[in-house]
Amino acid sequence: MKILQYVVAVALALVGSTACAAHFTIKDWEVACDNTRACEAVGYQSEDGDSAPVALWLGRPAGPDAAVAAKLTAINQDETAVGPLTLRVGKLALPGLTSEAGLKPVQIEHLLPALLDAGFAEVTDGKTRWRLSLAGVKAALLKIDDVQGRVGTVTALVKPGAKPASAVLPPVPAPVLRGLPPVAQRKQDAALLPLIASKLPKGGCDEPPELIGGAESQSEISRLSASTLLLLIECGRGAYQSSFAVWTADDKPPYAAQRVKLTDADGAPDNELLNASFDKGELGSFGKGRGLGDCNVQATWLWTAQGFKLSSASSARLCRGIPGGYMLSDWSAQVK
Repeated sequence: MKILQYVVAVALALVGSTACAAHFTIKDWEVACDNTRACEAVGYQSEDGDSAPVALWLGRPAGPDAAVAAKLTAINQDETAVGPLTLRVGKLALPGLTSEAGLKPVQIEHLLPALLDAGFAEVTDGKTRWRLSLAGVKAALLKIDDVQGRVGTVTALVKPGAKPASAVLPPVPAPVLRGLPPVAQRKQDAALLPLIASKLPKGGCDEPPELIGGAESQSEISRLSASTLLLLIECGRGAYQSSFAVWTADDKPPYAAQRVKLTDADGAPDNELLNASFDKGELGSFGKGRGLGDCNVQATWLWTAQGFKLSSASSARLCRGIPGGYMLSDWSAQVK
């Protein structure tokens, strides 16, 4: 129970820590804007309603000419196929939609003003009806306008004005990261993992791990270079995920192990990762807010000449039954 509570606490902390320019929940809507000023919003069914899971996603890059994209998702609770959908928002009806497919620009043009004025939104495929909540949608879209500098301009979604599109804030260039070439792995490195870990304070974790060693452990070792190793040490385990500490070490005594200092989208430290992985020069963390997997947090760091650098981060804060949830971007980089 102690490990489960710890891992859940780490997951919630990571969800909170990856907010960048903006990441908020507003009633039944969630909105996030990343380091490039690209923004997304997603709305769901009401938490206290009886609707099956439904979500409307809206996204808009930064810049005066950026258009809004939209996608509708509907899930049957009995896992049967969902037929062609009709989205009704007030008096507006948009028939012939496909779950998980993007809406056409002309459909989005009619949808956006309807979302601001309607009292309800309903989705149906002729057999099932889903109730999409609009509680919080206006505030979510206003937050996008605010972050992107659109309020009072002709491009604003909520509070348009006479200012020209040229007054809108430009996109912020994403950082450019250049990864180091992957190196060949060596089978004999596996024997170094317990040897190096045994020399680390508290077994390499913030607190001594409560795990049985040997085959029970999910700890891993990988090679970063001809002489440098990466250690992912499992520190805690819950029902469906584990927490890991990240270390680098030399492949020869005295090993000179060092705790890897990772930062999230806010520049804050990430001391332990959830469900950590390493592949082709990229370190990854993926945490589930709950077992259903509808409220998750993810981040990746690229191995570069300057060490590990954050390459992506995204999270979902509203847990409304969509498998995998809607992961909204908190950080993005150009990887070369």
